[in-house]
Amino acid sequence: MPDSEIGKDKGTIKLQKDKALKKVLRQTLIFLTSLSIVLATFALVAYGAYARFFKPMNPKDPTKISVEVPMGTSINGIAEILHKKGLIRNEGAFKLMVDFSDQTNEMQAGKYELSKSMTLQDMINELLNGRISVSSIKITIREGDDIRKIASRLVNDYKLGFTEEDFMKEAKNVDHYVADYPFLRDIPEARKKGEFPLEGYLFPNTYYVFADDSPEKIIRILLGQFDKTFTQEMQEKAQEENFTMDQVVTLASVIQNEGIDEEFTKISAVFQNRLRIKMKLESCATINYVLDKDVKQTNLTTEDTRVDSPYNTYRNAGLPLGPISSPGKSAMEAVLNPYAGYMDEKKPMLYFVLMDPQEGLHAFNSTYEGHKRDKEKYQALWN
Repeated sequence: MPDSEIGKDKGTIKLQKDKALKKVLRQTLIFLTSLSIVLATFALVAYGAYARFFKPMNPKDPTKISVEVPMGTSINGIAEILHKKGLIRNEGAFKLMVDFSDQTNEMQAGKYELSKSMTLQDMINELLNGRISVSSIKITIREGDDIRKIASRLVNDYKLGFTEEDFMKEAKNVDHYVADYPFLRDIPEARKKGEFPLEGYLFPNTYYVFADDSPEKIIRILLGQFDKTFTQEMQEKAQEENFTMDQVVTLASVIQNEGIDEEFTKISAVFQNRLRIKMKLESCATINYVLDKDVKQTNLTTEDTRVDSPYNTYRNAGLPLGPISSPGKSAMEAVLNPYAGYMDEKKPMLYFVLMDPQEGLHAFNSTYEGHKRDKEKYQALWN
């Protein structure tokens, strides 16, 4: 091959190689540019997601905000609490972070001091590590306790941060609660001006509260539970039986303090028979409430029964002025469903007397003669 032809071929090959190299360089440049765009887009999206969902609400604001996490609150409930307090941007982002920690069930109830400058992980660490500013306390309001006893137990047994007088003073302030608990409107005006218009409505149950909760906070918790317990069905049944809610609670409070759970419907029947024939209830429990001492059926004196009070059912016909304690649901249901076997109009049960004090059971009678015989029979056991 002539030298000119060989040189021509070499030039062609070099040109082809240059084109190929340029093509590779161009494709590499396009790839790197595209990759940069993707990475930049990803970074923008990631930052946008971070800023929208995960970024602290205000990195420059360390002000402490008190957060209450009640006992039994779910992770959804905690997220809702934090969001309402303005501490997190998004509830779902918080729950996602907790799920990644795999410690959902280790969140602790209590009061925490958090701030808007904290990251989600900081808050999760606080809730997991239990650095609680105020601990929760388990309290029990007993069925049959009146407001004075409730106040005493809250202060002396559970050591809450107020006095008995503080609690009882707040329990007089019925107007403070009517707007949020409409069932309190049923309380007669005469009792609203009395000592404890909320008597009977502080529902007995076990609760978790905080050590620094105020009397108002405690009262709202108890009223809220009453509202849940006295159902719409019970309200309708009360209307059918011509009872106001307040009358149901009042009679239930007497029943609660007169007997044991399995006898509530029978005691209810006796009292309702007496009310129907306008016979005085003559309940020892109402005397106990008036005198504020441990007056039992076995040691009630004639002088005790003469005490001047609208709660004294030995002197006054009908129901007492209002409830004498906090009745449980079973006592309220007994008012609405008295034992039918004791309500025969021809032979209604009108009396009951304590048998063995250890068992708490009563003997029921339709006649006073039978009642006297039973009283003589069981009197020896009372001592």
